[in-house]
Amino acid sequence: MTNILDLKQQLLQILSSFGIITPEAFLAGVFVVFIIADLVVTKQSSKLVVSQVSTSNFTIAGIIVLLVNLYQVIDQFSTINDTFLFDKMLFIDAKAIFFKALISLSGILMLLHIHINKYQFPNEFYAIAIAMIIALQLMTMSVHLLMIYLVIEMVSLLSYVLTTINKDKVGAEGGIKYLIFGATSSAIMLYGMSLLYGMTGTLSITSPDFSRGLTQVDELATTVAVVMTIAGFLFKLSATPFHIWTPDTYQAAPMPIVAFFSVAPKVATMLVALRFYMAVPNDLRLVTGVIALATITFGNFSALWQNKAKRLLAYSTIAHSGFLLIGLMALSELSVKSLVFYLVTYLFANFAAFYLVDLLAIYLGTKNDFEIVQIKGLGRKNPALGVLLLITLVSLAGLPPTAGFFAKFNIFSALWEAYQTADTQKHILLLLFIFGLFNTAISLFFYLKIPFYLFFKNAETEFDTSLSTTQYILASALCLPLLGFFFKADWLMNLIALL
Repeated sequence: MTNILDLKQQLLQILSSFGIITPEAFLAGVFVVFIIADLVVTKQSSKLVVSQVSTSNFTIAGIIVLLVNLYQVIDQFSTINDTFLFDKMLFIDAKAIFFKALISLSGILMLLHIHINKYQFPNEFYAIAIAMIIALQLMTMSVHLLMIYLVIEMVSLLSYVLTTINKDKVGAEGGIKYLIFGATSSAIMLYGMSLLYGMTGTLSITSPDFSRGLTQVDELATTVAVVMTIAGFLFKLSATPFHIWTPDTYQAAPMPIVAFFSVAPKVATMLVALRFYMAVPNDLRLVTGVIALATITFGNFSALWQNKAKRLLAYSTIAHSGFLLIGLMALSELSVKSLVFYLVTYLFANFAAFYLVDLLAIYLGTKNDFEIVQIKGLGRKNPALGVLLLITLVSLAGLPPTAGFFAKFNIFSALWEAYQTADTQKHILLLLFIFGLFNTAISLFFYLKIPFYLFFKNAETEFDTSLSTTQYILASALCLPLLGFFFKADWLMNLIALL
């Protein structure tokens, strides 16, 4: 029987919950301050010209704010025990804290990218970015279907705005495509959640009534409802069949925002999906396996034909979403550890890839993107930039001596373990294992295309642009973990074991 709290108890519970979500409350306060500061700066400056000084100040302030937020999140490891918040709307544990730290780190890297490469955004961008990080951190703690829906919608709406932040035609087109697919997946997800509520009588996925209710309904009906619900997760992951928006949106949005899109929403979504899969009694291996296989295949084969670097990386992110879905196949201790290891490696590799491609665009004097043939011989002209990009792309391909090798090795090891211990659906596990390895080999052709043009083609044009020391420092800092986690992978695995 459910205990109904009186008003006083409810208020006390809300107040105690607010004390635990200090990092998010801090960011909410900063969001308000940034809105007020934007109004003040806009009033004092020209309406036609964005002040470069004020933009730089907003960026530096944002970096400091997120560093404070990261410290607050890390501090929760030693001060917070597993607990429910706001009448079981949220749940905070070591996994949620770790994933929140990854999201804070993603925000810091995005702002560093903006600051060092001197991007100019409207001042309201920084308030929107802070709001998105709040939503993503709340998503990592969401264990209630209503809360999950609200935070996914909040992230989606803010993503649409960030895509069109430059207010140009290309950005508007990318934002509209993003909006259309987002609205479609949202409607399907909401309908699936309503079916689950009708079947179980609860919206809390941690409630025993949730899994018990699903077992008392026809399995086909519950599977349909569950699959409709995960449509929202697939959209945020850029997974098939909700992946079509990805290349156009990535092409339209500025490079730092694209790098953030490619990592942070996926980090938050994977933890929500992991909790949801553990709460559902249905065997979803066949459905998930088919989706993962289709996502990896579509991403890799589409990337083969790309001539533009940014679109190539966009299709690469789709393929990596498929590998992340493999981590949901077994739900064993090894698969969960492998999934988290993959996410950490993916964070540094993707930020490094987009940042280095941005540096290449600056070097070439192009805006936002370039044809791959334009970089012929650039690696000989600038070996440091070429070597850093080679390390990053080798890691994305999953080759030694980079962390990407162990990331994919662990994922395939977990998949093989699931195949050996499975009593049913063994065929899809074996098929995914074989075709996953095949797709990994296919990916070498497009990942190594860029280094091939960098080092083995003769330059057809002169490269006169020079890069700053800080640009090289950030690029090196992003690539360093890709080598470090190969030689000392046990450090990261030991940390993950504590979650």
